[in-house]
Amino acid sequence: MTLAARNSLATMAAIAACLVVLPATALAGSYTISACSPSASAGLWAPVNTFPASWESGNLCGGPMIGPLDGANQGGLYAQDVLMSPTNMPDGSYAGWVFAAPPGSAITAISYYRTLAAHGDRDMMAGLITAEGTVLEQCTIEIPLGSSIDCYKPNNQAPVVFTGLNTSSLFLGVKCRVVIPGSGGCGAGGTIHRARAVLYSARVTLTESSAPTVADVGGPLWGSGIVSGVVPVTFTASDATGIQQQAVRSDSAATLIAVAQACDFTLAQPCPQQPAGSLGVDTRRVAAGPHTFSLAVTDAAANTRIVTSPTVVVDNNGPPPPVSLTATPKSGSNVIALAWRNPTGAPAPITAAQLQLCQTSCLAAVTVGATGAAQISAPGPGLYTVRLWLLDSRGMGGSHNAALATITVPPAAAGASSSTSRRTKIAAVLRGRLLRVSGSIAQTRRVRVSWRSKVAGGTVGAGSRMVTIRSNKLRVTFTLSARARARRATTRIAVRSGTRIVAQARARRG
Repeated sequence: MTLAARNSLATMAAIAACLVVLPATALAGSYTISACSPSASAGLWAPVNTFPASWESGNLCGGPMIGPLDGANQGGLYAQDVLMSPTNMPDGSYAGWVFAAPPGSAITAISYYRTLAAHGDRDMMAGLITAEGTVLEQCTIEIPLGSSIDCYKPNNQAPVVFTGLNTSSLFLGVKCRVVIPGSGGCGAGGTIHRARAVLYSARVTLTESSAPTVADVGGPLWGSGIVSGVVPVTFTASDATGIQQQAVRSDSAATLIAVAQACDFTLAQPCPQQPAGSLGVDTRRVAAGPHTFSLAVTDAAANTRIVTSPTVVVDNNGPPPPVSLTATPKSGSNVIALAWRNPTGAPAPITAAQLQLCQTSCLAAVTVGATGAAQISAPGPGLYTVRLWLLDSRGMGGSHNAALATITVPPAAAGASSSTSRRTKIAAVLRGRLLRVSGSIAQTRRVRVSWRSKVAGGTVGAGSRMVTIRSNKLRVTFTLSARARARRATTRIAVRSGTRIVAQARARRG
């Protein structure tokens, strides 16, 4: 057959062809194996030759996936009769390439680029055949002999597609099947190939419906407890096609993490196994409260095994805010009485509360009991905001869940200096080595009592101590050095609430 004739046939075939390309992504329960050009690998296609004396096959893969327009062997897997062979092929002999489905799978479709040709011998054919002997396409010489002694199915560089298959293997190649009685076999020799088949590239779709095996699932999400932050999920997984992806989803079907593995879809097992899988799940993406989680493991054929965790409690925020927080000033003092109710349904037992008093800025938080009542003292009169939040047995909780209350501490409640308040008065007596300070303070909180002794304007001794005021009474004793209690020394005492002086006195000798 001349090159011009072949090109003419290719042009006519290209105009007449109307073929559908298989989707690039395998549907659930199936996956696609690629082979030959542009790769140089035959992939799962294996050579077969039952009579090498007169049949030959080879691998010339590499180059454009669509193959050459002239139908040459270059760039494909080929099979053909041996030119000038002196030996006839026996009936039933064949040579070519076989794609065998891996165990547990079946071939359901093929999309491929090819050239098929036959010349001069009606007992020889080139074609694509299933394991059951169904001929999907072939090139043979007409019987009885017609006007042409050639059959040519050119590579028109559009894929040939067969779907709806259900077979364990495919054969592409050449075969001797005697159809002329008495011929005894297929003729050999000659300078033109009597049968030739070339496959330039192929995408074979396999169905595989078994889900992966998943075992040894562990981690905090499978522990029936309370979880927070990022926690691991560990597991092992295997499948005949390997593991393509693993993911963890919440009970609202949100995907919290998904990891895909690198797969090679030229191999019988395209994806690797997962003997020691681990996924880090951020529980902060899930609302607080009881939840279940699902581990979904997917194989190369998009079959998925789902394993669901027991119920766990997500707690990333600690207890909810206190309920019905009230703040009330106590009469005659700057003490603020607080009352609240602890919320129900906290993930973990509530064990403590923290108070914070704010004005233009906030004082350090003070830890109190979780009994629903507490007191805090304001440093002076004014408008304050009280912030209260709860802590649980796991140490979870914070100001993000604080309840707020505003309160005005009246001036009368804050007390005054010793010159204006009848309730704030102190006295200091220095007797021997001891300096005793006592008096009445209009506070029921801790104060700092300081003393300083000076001689001729220079300090000869000083000291201070934090004292808790109980029942508005102040009593504290200091031991002074010899220089600090000298006759020429003057000793003064100051009582401070925060940075404010609430009382002052000069020590007298007793």
